[in-house]
Amino acid sequence: MGLVTRLACAIAMAVAFTSSAFAQPTPQQKVAMIAKPSVVRVWGAYIATYEIGGEKVQEAIGGTGTGWFMTPDGYIATNAHVVSDIHEGDEAAKKALYQMLLKELDKAYAQEIARMSDAQIAQLLEAIKLVDFEKRAYVVLPNGDKLDYEIKSYGKPGSGRDAAIIKVKTENAPTLPIGDSGRTQVADQIVVIGYPGVADMKVLLDEKSLLQASVTDGAISSLKRATSGEQILQISAPITHGNSGGPALDMKGNVIGLATFGNESEIQGFNFLVASSTLQELIKDAKITPKQSDTNKAWEAGLAHYWANEYTAAINSFQEVETLFPAHDEAPTLIRQSNIAKKEGKEKKPEGGNGGMIAGLVIGGIVVVGGAGFMMSRRKKPPVPQHPPGMHPPQMPPPGFPPPPGQPQMYGRVGPVQPQQGPPMMPPPMGAQMGGHQQPIAKTVAIQANQGGIAPTAFGSLSIGSLTCTRGMLFGQRFSLTSTGIIVGRQPGVAHVLVNDHRASGKHVWIGMDQGRLVAIDQGTTNGTYINDPRAGRITRQELRDGDVVIVGDPDCLSLQVKLG
Repeated sequence: MGLVTRLACAIAMAVAFTSSAFAQPTPQQKVAMIAKPSVVRVWGAYIATYEIGGEKVQEAIGGTGTGWFMTPDGYIATNAHVVSDIHEGDEAAKKALYQMLLKELDKAYAQEIARMSDAQIAQLLEAIKLVDFEKRAYVVLPNGDKLDYEIKSYGKPGSGRDAAIIKVKTENAPTLPIGDSGRTQVADQIVVIGYPGVADMKVLLDEKSLLQASVTDGAISSLKRATSGEQILQISAPITHGNSGGPALDMKGNVIGLATFGNESEIQGFNFLVASSTLQELIKDAKITPKQSDTNKAWEAGLAHYWANEYTAAINSFQEVETLFPAHDEAPTLIRQSNIAKKEGKEKKPEGGNGGMIAGLVIGGIVVVGGAGFMMSRRKKPPVPQHPPGMHPPQMPPPGFPPPPGQPQMYGRVGPVQPQQGPPMMPPPMGAQMGGHQQPIAKTVAIQANQGGIAPTAFGSLSIGSLTCTRGMLFGQRFSLTSTGIIVGRQPGVAHVLVNDHRASGKHVWIGMDQGRLVAIDQGTTNGTYINDPRAGRITRQELRDGDVVIVGDPDCLSLQVKLG
């Protein structure tokens, strides 16, 4: 083994000896760790307690979603449908809750009520007393703190403008930067953060068990537009109700959309984001200036030290995070983990000790290897050909000027140009040249509709037909019908076709392809689902044909006519 080879092996062993063996987080993990403290759960609900003959009954509307801080002083982005009940107001909520109670009574005591006289029914209604009315218009921070909010800007639920901005009182909140959704491309990797699996309003889970946000990842599947013109991003990352309003981040940590429309069936990949460009319009209208907080700067600095095994510096940064924003729940955890790592001797050693010797060995080795290589090259270097007496070497023209006549043109080459062997080199394809027009990976698809609105799931190319409302408050609106199916109902965040009528259940009827046939399946509703004529009786599951009318509860509640093809 020669001197150069032995020295190279020694250097490699020395470098390997000083290398850290700790695995580094993936890009997705880094994005998630930086962003999670900025994400909160958003409550938008009302709970009423009634007393009837000494018995207490609870009813509730609304639910929870996800939001995230845009500014250090408490402006939060979420979906409009997450806070829609709060936006409608207390009186509207009381009316809706009362109607829900009457439906429950009618369902539970249908036979008894049928035998009552009008006077007895009136007496029963007078006996109903509202004893408690709770409004849940607050956000829950990751550490469990609750902050009341006000709605500052409100879009349109169930549309391409399904976004809202709410405001809480706080300081130094960790924020997320907003990216440009117009620059996204198909197959771009994303991370989605939120609070899926919302508890049943009547059987609430312990808040402490729901404080940790969930992280899913995927990619941009398609770029689309709503009929009203807003950009919509289809994604492969799984989302469900509760995720609504949560941030979808690119690999630079910028929010490029809000998780908004999910798929209730087992088939994933049919989920959509309201684009950040739409949110920017609401931000402009509300005259808000998103910006990074000092908490973010300290948090990101601490993570950089932590990932580099510099635990003392990481602890200092994380302690600064705690001082700036005491509600930060991730910083205390990493302080504990950093202290444990220090006790186990995992901290990266500072420069000095044998590090200088190894560095000197590496540098010296490079010099020696370089010197040896230089000496060897001197021995092997062929003699430089001499120009004939009285002749000068060819003079190269200044950059940008053509060569003299009879002299081959050279681009950064030294020495004579060798004759080209084989076929001539083809020029690069159009679009790959500097300044050339590059063809985008995917084109934006506009969904066309002759009239009415769009269903939250109507942005795909999987349409097998449409549903047109022929009666009810959605009269004239048309919704795309997809093979993966849509839910018609009253519950925001669950229903794709949203019916704000007490006669409709939260999840009323599913319409989609089952075993190769288009069917309507009732979801165990109170008022039933009918096809064409209520007198034919309520259905459980029925195959649909072109022209059939699906009736939700009553014909004037919602009637949807099927149009195939």
